[in-house]
Amino acid sequence: MPSPQRQSRIYAMREHLNAHVLMLKEELNLFFDNPVGVAGHPAYFKSIEDKLCELAEYQGALDALQTHFTEDK
Repeated sequence: MPSPQRQSRIYAMREHLNAHVLMLKEELNLFFDNPVGVAGHPAYFKSIEDKLCELAEYQGALDALQTHFTEDK
């Protein structure tokens, strides 16, 4: 039976990673939905690429946590 502390830490990490994923998705939606507001941005596509890479990193960490460190182990 897993300890309550372990479950709490796994839960906290999952929520932390989820929050990053949600924030990055919102930032990307702003880029995609409001191109006029950021069209003057000199590195528009580079900024999108950077945000997508950051999103992939957090999503990968979240996937690894859920695959390898479930709360019931």
